[in-house]
Amino acid sequence: MLEVGNGNLTLEENKAHFTLWCMMNAPLILGNDLRKFIRPDGTVDEDNTTLKIVTNKNLISVNQDKRCIQCVRVKTDFIHDVLVKPLENNEFAVCFFNKGPKEANMKADISELKNKIAVDLPSSGNYECIDLWDNTSFETTDRIEASVPSHGVKVFRVRRV
Repeated sequence: MLEVGNGNLTLEENKAHFTLWCMMNAPLILGNDLRKFIRPDGTVDEDNTTLKIVTNKNLISVNQDKRCIQCVRVKTDFIHDVLVKPLENNEFAVCFFNKGPKEANMKADISELKNKIAVDLPSSGNYECIDLWDNTSFETTDRIEASVPSHGVKVFRVRRV
């Protein structure tokens, strides 16, 4: 059960928790108090941080992808993990997960990642990487790099341009 918004999790830990559930294709069953999403006047509190996390359409689309394939941890040093989840249309999601106490610079090569999962992504050309939390994107020929906060994630949807 998702514990986003419960206890003493930081914003980054809540985002990481939701991201990992989506990457693992786990059922998105909320374990928080839904009444906190409603203002006293009965309207939805769209500024509620927890509500913003659990309604992230980019991440939900990864969880609800038609292929229904769980992510695979393709790289770890026990503090930093790289997870990859095949998606429909020969796309995939890549998640950098930093379990460490300080920010970390993480990177992976698309050529290496695509060979570890069942995605028929062409080996050359440009790829679009969409940051699923920030809703920004960049193009690359191979390398994905990100500064990942302590106990946080950076997650990207990768597709051929």
